[in-house]
Amino acid sequence: MGPKLSRRDLLALIATGAGAGLASTMRLTAQPARVVFERGAIVRTLLKDVSPDAISGPTLFHEHLSIRYPLTKAMAAAQGRDVPPSYSDDVDLMVEETTAAGRDGVACIVDGGHPDMDRDLDALKRIATESGVPIVASGGFYMQRNYPADIASRSADRIADDLVRDAAAQRLGAFGEIGQQGGVLTDDERKVFTAVAKAQARTGLPIFTHNAYTGTRQVATPVPMDTALKQLDVLESAGANPRHLAIGHVCCLDDTKAQIPIQLAKRGVFVGFDRVTLPIVPDAQKVTTILAFLEAGHVDQLLLSSDFATGRALKKNGGPGIAQTVTVFGPMLLKAGVSQETLRHVLVDNSRRFLAFVPKS
Repeated sequence: MGPKLSRRDLLALIATGAGAGLASTMRLTAQPARVVFERGAIVRTLLKDVSPDAISGPTLFHEHLSIRYPLTKAMAAAQGRDVPPSYSDDVDLMVEETTAAGRDGVACIVDGGHPDMDRDLDALKRIATESGVPIVASGGFYMQRNYPADIASRSADRIADDLVRDAAAQRLGAFGEIGQQGGVLTDDERKVFTAVAKAQARTGLPIFTHNAYTGTRQVATPVPMDTALKQLDVLESAGANPRHLAIGHVCCLDDTKAQIPIQLAKRGVFVGFDRVTLPIVPDAQKVTTILAFLEAGHVDQLLLSSDFATGRALKKNGGPGIAQTVTVFGPMLLKAGVSQETLRHVLVDNSRRFLAFVPKS
């Protein structure tokens, strides 16, 4: 067990990769790959395209700075209910919280919302401008319960056309989070997954998904562990590029031997542990699964984030804030024996490799 690190120590280590003697170093069967980006590759943020080499700190690949969950305005209207408040309604507050995340070392944040989650692009632009933290906005559709009514009548090709148009008009830098609400994709969800893969093939934009928290003891009706693999089957069959694809919420599987994450990594995709510091399975179990995944040689395919989506975690409310992946979960991995070099590779290099793409006409 390594010594307890201050936040300042941790941020310095992540920024520089230095200080290898401060914690025990995990033995890996594969060392991190040298980071090389394709000629012309960029990360598309809301305000401008940036070189992936310019992102020198951690990127949180799946958070929510503008969202209404679980009941959106459209859903509330359909049910005759009042529109529920959201922590992200207070844009001034979100500017403050995002600015604090920047001080905590975060260099870029991917917002995983889109219109069917009441994501507000103007709010995101203001947060990015005033906080100074680059924000990548996403496009797509969340899951069956959030879909607009006309999804049922639109073909996958028409949905893909709309996604491509919106991505260009709105400066979107990813498609995500693309999800399912149960253990089996509905017909509409399968159509949306197919459309998103087709849109990626035309734009190059990365995709990240919402897995259905399958196989856990904590849910009332556990569903099959292989839903993550089936998501990948649908996406690949429709033309998605595994090198810019992350299957999300794999951290919420009851899979301490990392069997599903390893199968995903062998197929070339990124594996998202994007509910760190949040419930469903304990963080200690997530650490155990990550250690097994890293020992199997897949350091280049791990992504970390927290799926920030609750006001309880705001610093204003006494929580760890948007940077909790870096400030709370990062020290857990160091304490468990993951080296600083490995942690930096995951938080900095893997995330920008996932996001960087060569724009297509």
